[in-house]
Amino acid sequence: MMLIFVFGLLLTRVSGGEISSSADCKPTEVNGYLHELCRTPDRYFTFKCPRSNITYFKYNSKPDCDHSQAFSTTCPSDPGFYQVCGHSGCTGSRELAGTPLLCGTFICNGYTAVGTKYDLYRRCKEGACGDTELNMVGCTDNSVIAKCNNICTDDGCSDESNCNGVQYGVWCGKSDKPKYIPPLWMCKKEFSQCKNGEDQIGCFNWTVADHTTCQRRSTDNIIRIKDNMRCFVADHSACQGGQDQTNCSDPERVVMQCLSQGFPTTISIWGYCQGHSLCDDDYNNACTDPELGCKIHKGQLCDGHRDCDNGGDETCKDLTTVRCIRRFQSPDRAKNVSLRIPLEWVMDGQVDCLDGMDEEKGRWKICGSDYYTRYQEIGTDCKEVLLCPLERNYIDLDNLCDRINTCSFEEKLCNAARQTDVDVTNLIDTFITSQNEHFIQHCFPTGAADLERKLGNCTTVEHTAGFVKTVLNVQQPVFVRIPEIKVDCSHLFGANYVYAACNNICLNAECPLKKIPGDTCTNKEDSVVRALADTAIPSTTTLFKTAKDPGFYDNKIFPCDNKRCVSYRDVCNLKDDCEDGSDEKSCANHFQCKTYNELVVLSQVCDGVVDCRDFSDECSQNCPSANKNIFGNDFLRSASLSMGVISTSLNTISLTRSAWELSRQKTYEMFLNKSTIVLINLGDLMIGIYLLLLSYFDFIYNADGNYCQERYRWFSSSECSFLGVLSTTGSQLSLFAMTMLSITRVANIGNLVQRDLSSYKSAAKLGFLLVFPLLASLLIAVTPILSLTEDYFVNGLYYYRSPLFIRPVSKINHYKVFKEYFEGRSISWEKASFSWETIRSMVKEMFSSDVGGISSSTVHFYGNDGVCVFKYLVTRDDPQWVFSTSILLVNCLCFIFILVSYGYINFKTRQSSRNVGAAAGRRGTNRALQAKISAIILTDFFCWVPLSIISFLHLSEAINVTAWYPFFSILILPINSVINPLLYDSNFYFGLILVPTRAISRSVTSFMTSLQSSNEQEPVEGTPPPPQETTL
Repeated sequence: MMLIFVFGLLLTRVSGGEISSSADCKPTEVNGYLHELCRTPDRYFTFKCPRSNITYFKYNSKPDCDHSQAFSTTCPSDPGFYQVCGHSGCTGSRELAGTPLLCGTFICNGYTAVGTKYDLYRRCKEGACGDTELNMVGCTDNSVIAKCNNICTDDGCSDESNCNGVQYGVWCGKSDKPKYIPPLWMCKKEFSQCKNGEDQIGCFNWTVADHTTCQRRSTDNIIRIKDNMRCFVADHSACQGGQDQTNCSDPERVVMQCLSQGFPTTISIWGYCQGHSLCDDDYNNACTDPELGCKIHKGQLCDGHRDCDNGGDETCKDLTTVRCIRRFQSPDRAKNVSLRIPLEWVMDGQVDCLDGMDEEKGRWKICGSDYYTRYQEIGTDCKEVLLCPLERNYIDLDNLCDRINTCSFEEKLCNAARQTDVDVTNLIDTFITSQNEHFIQHCFPTGAADLERKLGNCTTVEHTAGFVKTVLNVQQPVFVRIPEIKVDCSHLFGANYVYAACNNICLNAECPLKKIPGDTCTNKEDSVVRALADTAIPSTTTLFKTAKDPGFYDNKIFPCDNKRCVSYRDVCNLKDDCEDGSDEKSCANHFQCKTYNELVVLSQVCDGVVDCRDFSDECSQNCPSANKNIFGNDFLRSASLSMGVISTSLNTISLTRSAWELSRQKTYEMFLNKSTIVLINLGDLMIGIYLLLLSYFDFIYNADGNYCQERYRWFSSSECSFLGVLSTTGSQLSLFAMTMLSITRVANIGNLVQRDLSSYKSAAKLGFLLVFPLLASLLIAVTPILSLTEDYFVNGLYYYRSPLFIRPVSKINHYKVFKEYFEGRSISWEKASFSWETIRSMVKEMFSSDVGGISSSTVHFYGNDGVCVFKYLVTRDDPQWVFSTSILLVNCLCFIFILVSYGYINFKTRQSSRNVGAAAGRRGTNRALQAKISAIILTDFFCWVPLSIISFLHLSEAINVTAWYPFFSILILPINSVINPLLYDSNFYFGLILVPTRAISRSVTSFMTSLQSSNEQEPVEGTPPPPQETTL
């Protein structure tokens, strides 16, 4: 290392002094710290003091770094004594003019401090200061040595020699000047520390190496562990393998009990999590890392006391209600306190309770078998888990898709199941040139000409945000090419977002970067370099070595709140790379789901597609009301209820009257005519009932305002399928009956011979004509929900409240999930074609199925929208498009038959009216019939023509009108169900349409004729009697 070379040259002591202008100085790394190393004209190497031209050098003969002897001079303007940092053996604190200095966790971190001020440094290192500035906040002057605080304060650790009545080490020498020998210095076979050999008494008189002996540190000697050597402060303990941290005499230093080589023993506060083989069951090494940089024993988890800075040790998901006294007793806590047992400890092969109840068979309920055996409290239900067969592991559903790969495929599996469409990784790449210049997305040099013309020209600027521009008088800037105008940054991620936001070109975002403290980046220690920043407040900053240029250092990093560091590309990229959420906290390019720690792109919010497990991206107050109820808005909700009441009322009355009049018909023609009207009333009544039931279910599912969260359950419900069958049967029956009625009326025009109804042939023909529309309608309506046809008509499966599948999953997306889960199977997933039954079986194979497995419901043909109507709006990508289009064509043909038939009837009635011999009453009846025919054609036109045109445009993908389903189902398709009773029932027609129309016409005519000057008035034709049913 350069430090060794430099110190090898410093063999001659010279005085420090002012640096000359001819000296060659450059930043040089010294054990992880940057110092300015200068070569003077007389070929001596010296170090330059921070913020000064004074130079100094360190004497090799003074490794303890006493500031008054180790350096040729003490640097002025260096209150934090940065001068010592990196110089091996230097202390982390000093005293200048009686004032203790150096309160900062970054100064000389990791080096052994000596002298009476070490406790000051240690206390600050453990967080008393609260920040990393060079100040005295939270620190105290420890001129008086603290005793028995488990920290060696003075030279030799004599302050810990006699604690709680237990003597550690030995004192030797004269009584007026005793010398303390800690266990670390005892039992040295080469020589004795005491003149009379007190430190070697009983060390070597052993015959067999057993649990009472150990290998002495730094030697191959085997020594006997004496009582006064056991459980002493770890830095001054004697045994290489930590055996002297067992069988403690002081109970205050005991954390657990176990068997060691078959003998009962205790383990000290320095005997766990060190990797020493002390307990036969290795329980002293049953340790965990609940957060970065915090290693604790598992017995410290969830004990009500924070041991980690961010409280990761107290974040417990599955605590049982069963309590026990734990084997591990935290040294600074009350002893023998009964605490709740974490579920993961139950039957895990390690006894964690003093009474062993966590491993006691019969106390816990068994779930699963073999590799997937799990345990629950007695009286609780087993929970399903996702199986990881290749790894013989499993994932609790509560922890599934938590961005932690419990099983290797978890993240990929979740992305496939969640149908994540936005690939953020494609957006974070940044072009870097040899001049350290970066291009954000708006200014890519190729492929963005149109975008660049819209945004204006781009310019190169020096990026300074988050970067200390000058470190040790060396400037190492970063250049970024950005647009000259402000842009929307909500679609930028990672480095693109950071550079854009931090160069003030975003319309809607602030810079997420912050100052990089000197004690940060605990996850990147191998590449970290500390440096004293040229700022008004003395502090250090964190830099990184650059692989492409050994002399180049940068700090293009983001410091997490938990002291981790991540690169710019990991900031604001929708992923918790810091593992504490701080890298995404200040970003304006995402939406955070309400309940779970999930982030989604802003463009995915309120887009009609659920991306958050708790549905909060679509069900928040900021989203439009499209998903707040079944209908999408309050107008359609009111219209459905109103039209349902009107249609049901009118058709019930008309159906009752028509059914009563049916028994009075004597001829085949009249009975067929009236029967067809009954079918029309029946179909229209079904539509009215459908609208009422739809309003009812809207009330039920939205009683608590939760329809938005429950809508997929509604789509896949049997009620929705029933309403789909009901509405389809009703609309098709009404249309087929109107078609048959129009055809039969055309066939009977001019037929004066009335057939007898009693003949077998007539009855059989009549029965076929009446049953056929009903059967055809039922067949069309029921076919999509039959189990035999599910592979053609089922849209997907919905797994209610599943953390893996949060919305209905199609066959294609099932294949994507299977590709990740069944990776080892030789299946061409791109060409796979499985039945839904096979898919259900494969999904079941993924889960434990201990309590019924993961349940799913079928999203049938009618579950494509909340109103549960026939799927008229399809594209060619939809597997049901042929069926839907065929039915739509049939309905169009029916409308054409109705149009042609009533056009012909209208022609014949007009021809009849022009007959000179026709009576006035006959002409009035014909005119009424013509008006009725016009109304029938007009209502059929508004019902089917717009729907047909829109459906074919949607099929050709000229437009996308999927959102129009509620509009068509509430306002368009039910038109006939409301109008038909008025048109086909003579009493309704006469009372509600014809009489008011005639009255209005008569009033208008009277008003117009009164304006004429002539007294002659053309007599107004009297109102004819109600028209009689005709067989035209």
